[in-house]
Amino acid sequence: MLIYCAATLLVLTFRAACLGATLPPLKLSLQLISGLWLGMAAWTVGTIVEAWVPLWQILLLGLALAVILAVLPVSVRSQARAAADFLAIIALWPLSVVPVPIANVVAAAVAFTAAGLVLDNLTRRIPSRIQWTLLALPGILLVLLGGSVRQIKDFGSRLWAQDPLFLLRLAPTVPNPGTRVHLESGTAAWILRAPSDTPRGTAILLHGNDPHGSRQPAALALQGALVRAGYDVLSADQAGYGATPLPNADADWSAWDPTIIPKQALSYLRSANNARAPATIVVGHSMGVNDAMQWLSDGADVEAAYLFGGSDDPPVGPESEWVRVFHQQRKIPCCMPLKKMRMIRDHFHIGAAQFAVALPQVHAAVHFVRFGIEYDDVVRDREPLYAAISAPKTACDFAGVTHYFNTLSLSGFVLIDTLAVRRTADIFSGLQQAEHACRG
Repeated sequence: MLIYCAATLLVLTFRAACLGATLPPLKLSLQLISGLWLGMAAWTVGTIVEAWVPLWQILLLGLALAVILAVLPVSVRSQARAAADFLAIIALWPLSVVPVPIANVVAAAVAFTAAGLVLDNLTRRIPSRIQWTLLALPGILLVLLGGSVRQIKDFGSRLWAQDPLFLLRLAPTVPNPGTRVHLESGTAAWILRAPSDTPRGTAILLHGNDPHGSRQPAALALQGALVRAGYDVLSADQAGYGATPLPNADADWSAWDPTIIPKQALSYLRSANNARAPATIVVGHSMGVNDAMQWLSDGADVEAAYLFGGSDDPPVGPESEWVRVFHQQRKIPCCMPLKKMRMIRDHFHIGAAQFAVALPQVHAAVHFVRFGIEYDDVVRDREPLYAAISAPKTACDFAGVTHYFNTLSLSGFVLIDTLAVRRTADIFSGLQQAEHACRG
C-alpha cells in the first residue's frame, strides 16, 4: 500500500508542475517543459494501473499535447487542459506492452483529470514565485530519484555501455506477481491471468536466487512477457524465498527437494479447473533452471521447458562454504546437521548437467536461452549443460539482454525494459517470433 501512496504522490508532484493553464501564456520552451511533466505524471500513473509504457513514448505524447495547448486560444485553455489530462492517461491502454484492463485505465483517467482541475485551481491562488518553484521541483526530484536507482552487480552499467538509450525504454512497476494462492505445505504462489478467455496455456515460473522470490525484478519481467504471449502464469516461491516458509527444523532431508513445489503447482492447476487451458509449460530462470532440470529428469508432464540464464553450477570449493551460503541465501537459523546437508547437496544440488544426463528418452522440448550480458561463470558453465540436454532442444542467444532482463530497482519500484519484455514474449509465442527475438 505504501508503494502506491508514493506513486500517487509522485503523480501529483509532476501534475502540479504543468503550469500552462495557470500562468499567463508561457514561452514555447516552458510549455514543452510543462508537457514533459505531464508525460512523467502519466508514466507514473502506469505504475498504479500496471501499464508498462516506454518512457520515450509517453514523453513524446506529453510534448505533443503541450504544443497543441500552446496554439489553442486562451478562452478554451482550461477545457483543453482537462482533455489533455484525460488523453495522456487513456493512452496508457494502447501503448502498454502488457495487457491492462481498459476499465482501470478509464477510472485512472477520470481521477487524474479531476485531480488536475483541483491542482490548477490551487496553483492559480499561490504567488507566482512559488508557481515557478513547482515547475522546477520535478527536475530536482528526478535527480534525487536517479541517485536511488540500483542494479545487481554491474549489469546495468554493462548494459549502459552497450545501449545507453535503454533508459528511454524503461517503465515503472510495483512487485505484484498476481493473486495469492496457497499450495500444499504452506507454499506461497501467485497467479496472473492472461486477458483472453482462451489462453495459450499456463506457465509454472521457477524464480532465480533472490530473497524476494516471485517478486524479484527478473521474475516480474518474465511474468509480464508470459502474459503478453497469452499465458496464465503461476509463480511459486521456493522454500526460504519470498513468502514460502522453511521446512520444519526436524524435517527429513527429502523435504528440501526443489521439485516438490512445481509438482504442487501442477497438481493445483489440474484440480478444480484452476487451469483454463490444458497445455502447461515450465519456465526456469537462473537458480530455477536447476529446479526445472531436476523436475524434467523426474518425468515432468509439461509441454515444454524454457530455461533462461542456466548453467551447470555444481558445488565447488570447501564444503563449509557451500553450507554457509546455503544457510545464508535461505535465511536459515544456524545450523542444520552436516549429515542432512550432505544428503541435500548430493541429491538436489549436484549440478544441472547431471539432471540433464538423466532426462528420460521422451521428454518435453527444452528451449535454452543464453543472455548476451552474463556472469562469467555462467558463460563458462552453460555450454556443458546445453550439450548434456538431449533432443528435442533449441538454443537462443539473447543479445543485448542482461541476466536480469535489463531490470533495475528504484526505492521499492522496479524499472522494466519494455523492449526486453516484448522480445521475451516473442520467445514464448512460436518458432518464427522466437528466431526474430533471439536475433534482436
